[in-house]
Amino acid sequence: MKGKVFRYITVCCVFLALFALANFYCYQSAMNQFEKMQEDYESRVGEQVQVYVDNRMADRVEQLEKSVRESVQTENVSKTLSDSTVYQVQSHNALTDETVTEYQTLPEELVGCDREQAQEYCSKYKKNMSAKEFLDGLQSVSLISFSPERLTICKNYDQSKVKFRYYLISDGTEVIAYYGDMKTVYEHTGIAVSSLSRKEKQQLKKGIEVKDEEELYGILENYSS
Repeated sequence: MKGKVFRYITVCCVFLALFALANFYCYQSAMNQFEKMQEDYESRVGEQVQVYVDNRMADRVEQLEKSVRESVQTENVSKTLSDSTVYQVQSHNALTDETVTEYQTLPEELVGCDREQAQEYCSKYKKNMSAKEFLDGLQSVSLISFSPERLTICKNYDQSKVKFRYYLISDGTEVIAYYGDMKTVYEHTGIAVSSLSRKEKQQLKKGIEVKDEEELYGILENYSS
């Protein structure tokens, strides 16, 4: 009797052990599957979030680029000179260290210019300066301030650097006196080149730099005698 009971208990224990192992295996399998599903879910969600973020960033970058382009275009249009721009000219004398300020009409070639173009105008100004500015010793023109409302430039003068005020040359038939800028006629002398010596003709062909008015009329008087 005791042997039957023992076998029964043993069978029950084995059964319970097998049942417990089966449950544990099922549980472990379920947990593994759940973890895999969770990882897949997190991966899909992560990919979707990344795509969303990338799209949002691309849209934002495009908006910023568009905004910058529009801003630059607006700035370029608005920051140009016009007929209503106040034109202020400062004339600085290097010998006396004095500066005189004048208000003038904006030159026609500056109308519609932006800052860079106005700067270029100042840089090239000496090439087209007047004879008076040459004689006054204009050395440079600089941009002081720029805005659509006001343009300020400074003209720097130093007469001590003017090496010659007049320039004599011939056109082949007549002796012509120019200002020192070599492009503005001071006087058509009426002196025929044919009446001059060979040496004088050669000098006039090269051009003669004349210091001042006294020297100029001394040379012309010598040519006429």
